[in-house]
Amino acid sequence: MRSLFAVIIFCAIQVHSTDAATDAEAKAIVDAYELAYTQWEGEMRLANDVRVSDMIAKKRPDPSIYASKLKTLLRRDLHHEWFLKYGAWLLENDRQLQPESQRALLNAVEKHHTLSPELGRFCLALVHIKQGGQAPKPGVMPLGSRAMKLLETIRSKNPHAKVQGQAALALSILLGGLGDDTRIMRQRITHLKEAIIKSADVQVRDMTVAQIAKNELYKINYLTKGREAPEITGFDSGSRPLSLKQFRGQVVMLVFWSSWDADASRVLEILRNSAKNKLGKSFVLLGVNRDTLPNLRALEADQIVTWRNFSDPKEDIAKVYRVTSWPYCLVLDQQGKIAYRGTPGSFADAVSSGLLLPQAEK
Repeated sequence: MRSLFAVIIFCAIQVHSTDAATDAEAKAIVDAYELAYTQWEGEMRLANDVRVSDMIAKKRPDPSIYASKLKTLLRRDLHHEWFLKYGAWLLENDRQLQPESQRALLNAVEKHHTLSPELGRFCLALVHIKQGGQAPKPGVMPLGSRAMKLLETIRSKNPHAKVQGQAALALSILLGGLGDDTRIMRQRITHLKEAIIKSADVQVRDMTVAQIAKNELYKINYLTKGREAPEITGFDSGSRPLSLKQFRGQVVMLVFWSSWDADASRVLEILRNSAKNKLGKSFVLLGVNRDTLPNLRALEADQIVTWRNFSDPKEDIAKVYRVTSWPYCLVLDQQGKIAYRGTPGSFADAVSSGLLLPQAEK
């Protein structure tokens, strides 16, 4: 009897140790990436020569490599509560996270964790849900819709007020991607108020939920489609005064960027083509750049950057525009009102081209 009891205790210890080890292994993977990225970003910020920055840029840590190791670990442990923080990390960082992997994360939460007190960060990570790739099969809910449905379930069924508040905040942010009509805005504001009431002091990286919610309210009031863009005054790379208002009467593509953004080379090529294709038209591409001033000057001198830029190394202008992910783009019409907000690319280009058409052609 005593021997059987010892075997049972040994097995229990082994299971506990395996769980703890897997959690520790997952944490080690995430910590390794965070350390590598922090070191890389520091090197990029200090680079004052375009050739040096280009060389460093090519060494950017690839989160998908770390994510692949993490997914291998998590496959057998999605039912453990500690999985939630790593599932959130994947949504936040893995740019190559496939739709089937995203669905697996949603499945795990729906099956095991909707009542968990540790669910808050995962809720907020759902704002990074990706909906690209092939359309879902008939009868399969699109990922964005499914994420919002899950957040509604968590708001109504999770017994922890702080989790409910974080779900409300995430839901408001996701709704922002559906448009800027009045009905959606009312829903967003209701969710933001709930977030502040229930989880104001919850820390999310370097901000609280209350601060994030207030930023979202600011975006609704000042940075949505049809609003006049906040004025910008500053200096370009040559220390010459520059203001947004001086371009009133032209279509403006305003791009917040840096040389260490993800896919920086591809984005800079897209922007160069936009500027070239609209040469001679009533259009201006303006950058807001957070590189060091010497590096910005080098990028312009080498014609890697062919447009004028506000120099914003301390991100003062970016803070006014509540920019939290780079690159970020706004297209402003001839009256300075926001016609598009999102990532640079084909949609931004199409909106700016449409604004340049004569009225009779629209």
